[in-house]
Amino acid sequence: MRVLLAGIFLLGPVIAGLAGSFLPAFNWFPVLGRHDPGIGVFAELFAVPGFGRSLWLSLFTGFLATLISAIVAFIIPGILYQHRGFSWLRRMMAPILSLPHITVAVGMMFLLQPSGWLVRLISPGLTGWDRPPNLAIVPDEHGLMLVLGLIAKEVPFLVLMMLAAMGQIDIPRLLSVARSLGYTRMKAWFTIIIPQLWPRMRMAVMIVLVFSLSVVDMAAVLAPSTPPPLALRTLEWYRDPDLQQRFIASAAAVFQLVLAVLSIGLLILGEKVASRFCRGFLISGRRGHVPLMTARILRGVTLLAGIIPLVLAALGMAAALIWSVAAVWRFPDAMPQALTLRYWAGLSGGLGQIALNTAVLGAASALLSLIAVIVWLESQPRHKSLHKPQNSSRMEQFVEKMFFLPLLIPQIGFLFGLQVMLLWLGLDGHVMAVIWVHCLYVFPYIWLALAPSWRRWDPRWGMVGAALGQGPVRRFFRIKLPMLLTPTLTSFAIGFSVSAALYLPTVFAGNARLQTLTVESVILASAAGRQPLGVATGLQMLLPLIVFVVAASISRWRFNRLSGLS
Repeated sequence: MRVLLAGIFLLGPVIAGLAGSFLPAFNWFPVLGRHDPGIGVFAELFAVPGFGRSLWLSLFTGFLATLISAIVAFIIPGILYQHRGFSWLRRMMAPILSLPHITVAVGMMFLLQPSGWLVRLISPGLTGWDRPPNLAIVPDEHGLMLVLGLIAKEVPFLVLMMLAAMGQIDIPRLLSVARSLGYTRMKAWFTIIIPQLWPRMRMAVMIVLVFSLSVVDMAAVLAPSTPPPLALRTLEWYRDPDLQQRFIASAAAVFQLVLAVLSIGLLILGEKVASRFCRGFLISGRRGHVPLMTARILRGVTLLAGIIPLVLAALGMAAALIWSVAAVWRFPDAMPQALTLRYWAGLSGGLGQIALNTAVLGAASALLSLIAVIVWLESQPRHKSLHKPQNSSRMEQFVEKMFFLPLLIPQIGFLFGLQVMLLWLGLDGHVMAVIWVHCLYVFPYIWLALAPSWRRWDPRWGMVGAALGQGPVRRFFRIKLPMLLTPTLTSFAIGFSVSAALYLPTVFAGNARLQTLTVESVILASAAGRQPLGVATGLQMLLPLIVFVVAASISRWRFNRLSGLS
């Protein structure tokens, strides 16, 4: 029964959305007068001026951002492991991950554009500029700023997933044995630890790859617009007043889906090729030591590749906050000539309601998804292993893998079809429809964050409660849930931040009737002054941060109360 319900509420919308995108792509949509199935729409798509350039931008930015993010995420924990910087890394990843993608993009725009804060800080002293230079920095012609923004967002996500995967391996013992056999720590990391981490990280890297290939909100701010990347161009076709453009948009969405499938296949093929060619290196037993200077250079380059985007993102956030209180800020002054809270005082109007919409959607979708994950996990037999429940059916295991289907399909690839389904059901623009669509994306992230900890819980604690006469419900709420409170609250906070960052799902399911801070920021980034955009960006930073701080505070209070440390 639960498999059927999971299929209806989580997989059903995806399948319906794909059908609604495929049919117009193959020239069948009677409502708009197309009755003859065929592939002619794809010929129209490929003949659109600039299509090749849009495709190249998507492939270049998506693969480059994923490659750099994955390399950095796999190496940085190895450099910092058993170092005092490792605890700092654990503390900082979750708050950085809470920032929506559009917030990072807007921050980098405030920082790096020709009239941005960075140019102001070095002008006119180092540059001689007394007016903004005529340079194509943000957006740039090749999409490098988009790559930088994606790295700043995806490295924290991959590192956080890496930390969770590392908890499933006895790394201290493995490193200790490797060091006793004469291996350096980094050689042991590459030959022993990474081969065990990769299977646990494969899904996360696939998610990053698909997202980077089809990102829309960050591309709207950081990517070139003549022409834009394919996903952003597909959205423009969907929004075109000429309804016949919907067919080209659907063909582009299907093509984006095929592109994602081929990219995942290429990743799997690359894994097999790398495994074949690296096997000799892994089993050779050579203790070859890298020269100290070379090792330091490699470590420095890797750390810079991970830290520079994060630092730029942080400076961009600061620039956005300064702009939100700037009354007068003329170029090339490094700071505003006058400050004002006038724009923040306007929160009682439209922007305040938009922030409330964001908070309600985030809390509702995160709470519903969290309950659904817990119900699914609790309804399974007791677990013998870390990853698979005992005696679980193949169908259940298949459904669990399908939880990630919305993350492995480009959003633009099925959301138009999903919108058609919502129109047919009479739910288009309804708040419950938006929450439902948000749950499609929030649920997998909460599953990733919570399922490993939940399945590692020792059922013998429940047996102790049963021996003391406690029923199943009381054992759950009095023993199990308090012991798993920290991962539960962290999962909720992650789900909230995912919901707050969703752009396309809100646009299509809400049909422009329900505004969130992400949707408003994309609009303000292209059509409004910097002060309102700075306020919207500040609110986007504030809401997820508040949820993470509250979750951490409750966990800390609970720990101190139970351990007698308070």
